[in-house]
Amino acid sequence: MDIKEVKELISAFDASSSSYLSLEVDGTKIKLKKPSDRVTVVNPSEVSQVVAKAPVPLTNENPTPADKTDEEPEGEKVLSPLVGVFYAAPSPEAAAYVQVGDKVKKGEILCLIEAMKMMSEITAPKDGVVKKIYVKNQDVVGFEEPLFLLGD
Repeated sequence: MDIKEVKELISAFDASSSSYLSLEVDGTKIKLKKPSDRVTVVNPSEVSQVVAKAPVPLTNENPTPADKTDEEPEGEKVLSPLVGVFYAAPSPEAAAYVQVGDKVKKGEILCLIEAMKMMSEITAPKDGVVKKIYVKNQDVVGFEEPLFLLGD
């Protein structure tokens, strides 16, 4: 793994909603972690410090069940197994692997995710119908970020 690939990985990680990434490639180990709301120094020779973000004002913007206009259909979410770039099709000029409403079989390719110049095929975990696609082509996706919703 060269420095350019490491920089690309860090950039993709920074742009993602993931907070932790652990990776080992050819004996090279990389662990990335974004700061959380609180950080505690655990070195016994130092005094513990707690750093908190600025308080968030309380608002009543959470919709009540009667206010919901976009109810999520029933189904199983297909989550990203890694941080990378989402590709809906095998090439820019090709049609997308799947679209909303398509019937898929277990093991059928749903999309590709590129990480460190390697393409990983993401396949359907079960037979079903594509109810929702959460991301757009070439979006950076995070670890365990929802990609698809499969229903019966």
